[in-house]
Amino acid sequence: MFSYSILKKLNQISIIPVRFKHPPNHWSVLRKKIHPIDKALQHFDDFYLKVFEKKWDSIREGLLGKQKYVAVVNNYSDREVIMSELELMGALNMRTLFTLEKQYLKDEFESKNRKSRLEKIWKMEEQIDESLNQVIAETKEFQANQFSLEKSLQDAEIDKERMIDPQNALSAEILQEFVPATKLKGREDFIPESHHYNTFDTSVFDVKVQKEYDIHFPENLNVYCYEIHNFSDFKSPKCGSTGVLGYYLMDGGSVLPVLALNLKPGCSMLDVCASPGGKSLLALQTLYPDSVTSNDVSNSRVSRIENVYRQFLYDLDERWLKTGRIKLTNQDGRYLEGERFDRVLVDVPCTTDRHSLKENDNNIFKPSRIKERLRLPEVQSEILFNALKLVNVGGVVVYSTCTLSPIQNDGVIHMTLRRIWEETDLSFVVCDLSPALLHTRRVFQMADQNLLRFGHLVLPIKSQNYGPTYFCKLQREK
Repeated sequence: MFSYSILKKLNQISIIPVRFKHPPNHWSVLRKKIHPIDKALQHFDDFYLKVFEKKWDSIREGLLGKQKYVAVVNNYSDREVIMSELELMGALNMRTLFTLEKQYLKDEFESKNRKSRLEKIWKMEEQIDESLNQVIAETKEFQANQFSLEKSLQDAEIDKERMIDPQNALSAEILQEFVPATKLKGREDFIPESHHYNTFDTSVFDVKVQKEYDIHFPENLNVYCYEIHNFSDFKSPKCGSTGVLGYYLMDGGSVLPVLALNLKPGCSMLDVCASPGGKSLLALQTLYPDSVTSNDVSNSRVSRIENVYRQFLYDLDERWLKTGRIKLTNQDGRYLEGERFDRVLVDVPCTTDRHSLKENDNNIFKPSRIKERLRLPEVQSEILFNALKLVNVGGVVVYSTCTLSPIQNDGVIHMTLRRIWEETDLSFVVCDLSPALLHTRRVFQMADQNLLRFGHLVLPIKSQNYGPTYFCKLQREK
């Protein structure tokens, strides 16, 4: 029991409430903090809504949802066994889907073409019938009028007073002066067709575009995917009898830029920004290139590429590196020079939209990376500009990103082609793959081509959540 003196002292003490702050990792602090992923979403909502309008909601849902992967079968493992296992899991060979869709499109075109020809024949028959009916009607009318005219002449009385006396001084020339004549009005408002070309704007630099109607899927490249609305996951790959993994998992949209390269047997290829190495590995799985040079800007990135190669290519040092079939280089893509290549892939650093919405670590929307993010289009254009100088005449350059941004996509293509046109004597043609990409419509959701000028864009949607992947094919003419 407290004594009276102690209680008296306690009453004299004034109590001041103190608010203790939660530590930085407390849930309440983390919930209120604005993270890079929040800034990224805010930026995308503001920017992409203006670009994609009503479609942005479904694209947004896809970006925030579960990403979908495909399995690239490793030809240097137990290929047949792996393919059988994947098919038992319900996966479908992407090449087979493309081939079937190509045949469906062919049948559909032939059916529409036949229907169109039949409609033309029916219209021609209708026009012939109408013409015949009109001729018959006009013939009957002419016969009726002819009969009426003959009868009128027979019954008519001759007015002899109006007959001309041949002895009269009036000559035939004078009589002709009284024959009425119709005045023809001149076409003062007629404009020559050539004048219409005066409005053509010749100040814009020339961009040649040619359509391509087929996309080659190499016979030895086997990529497995799940159908639309199937969200099954692929199991982690296992090592086969050769000691390397059976298949490589990657975003399905990443397959298209490599297919757009149109690799040929014996060609040489450069992957300018190759890390982590998936697209270089995909190119090797076609069994076409004689050599693949995988380059990136830092040692750590090149190490990631080498690690992927060691997991999927047995005897890497002796079989691949020493023979020159694979070259690993560590240079800034803006300053690469020397060797020329038949195919060049330029998969540039970008805002990586999906990663920016999922991971705070190494996020391009961090406050410390603002300047880097704002300079991205400039850096991307410089890398592409240099890559265009490294391709052989007749060769192909494919530019690709994993962003929806039209500035980093078509904007960079436009900026780079203008610079090529102004500063060099090189000539490139933009390959419009829209007709060919119809073969992929059962696998990918492509953006409306009206939104794009040069390239093509795989849209992430909930039912088929690949991408975003932008790619543009450029072929060197001279």
